[in-house]
Amino acid sequence: MGYFLVIGGTGVMGTAAIQAVRAEFGEEAIIVANWYGKEVPGFKIEKANHTIFGDITDPKCVNEIKAISSGKFDYMFYATALGEVGFPILDTTPEQVAQSNKLSFNPIMALENTFNIGTIVTYSTFYTLKHQQCSYGAMGYSKEAIEKWAVLPGKSKRLCIRAGLFESQSSRGIKLLLRKTAKHIEDIKSPLLRSYFEGVSTSEGIQKFEKGIINEELEVYGDSPTNQESLYQAHLRMFKSDNAVFINVCGGKIWESQEPLLLKDHVTAPV
Repeated sequence: MGYFLVIGGTGVMGTAAIQAVRAEFGEEAIIVANWYGKEVPGFKIEKANHTIFGDITDPKCVNEIKAISSGKFDYMFYATALGEVGFPILDTTPEQVAQSNKLSFNPIMALENTFNIGTIVTYSTFYTLKHQQCSYGAMGYSKEAIEKWAVLPGKSKRLCIRAGLFESQSSRGIKLLLRKTAKHIEDIKSPLLRSYFEGVSTSEGIQKFEKGIINEELEVYGDSPTNQESLYQAHLRMFKSDNAVFINVCGGKIWESQEPLLLKDHVTAPV
């Protein structure tokens, strides 16, 4: 049977995780899916057996989840995050990193200690690419923290799915912030980011920037952008992998790796 916990069950990654669990483990799998936002009474996450609304940093929410399976889960998929973005990673302050980690990283460690979880699956991105360096802000440090944590021994087995550009609430949020920032182009410190908005409308600049991300991913990893099917396939690959820590997916290309992406090796000067 098995119990599977999905934190962030309404997002793109959470949806892919639920879909993959159903495909791999069948209808007997018990899926507990958590979500948070503007509450909708009676809302149920598709294909989940239990839908839990609440802030995962709230002990009340954690206890409600724990009561379903006595805190025992075969897998936990941590597919939620929140941090300041829309500016260069190098410009992030320690306060912004700490605030980002409150939801994006710290609860992962807390849930590992609180629950009895066989495997914890986290999510990251290719934050060392130049287009990420100039726009991913505090989230760059939170994702690095996740990757560095993933390779350490722990109470649970730790895996991480690292994905390229895909349309999500997070990517839409970055574009919205960039649109706002571009109205004052003189304040954009990154030469790369500024180049996309010079002499064009903000809408055109956003389109050019997104195309720039795709072109860089194509150049570095061979495919882009990533879609829902690719994310689903990455989860299936993860279930079948024996030794990988990281399952990478960029466009339709999926591969395994062992090492975290370290900012100190890539993000050393403004771009």
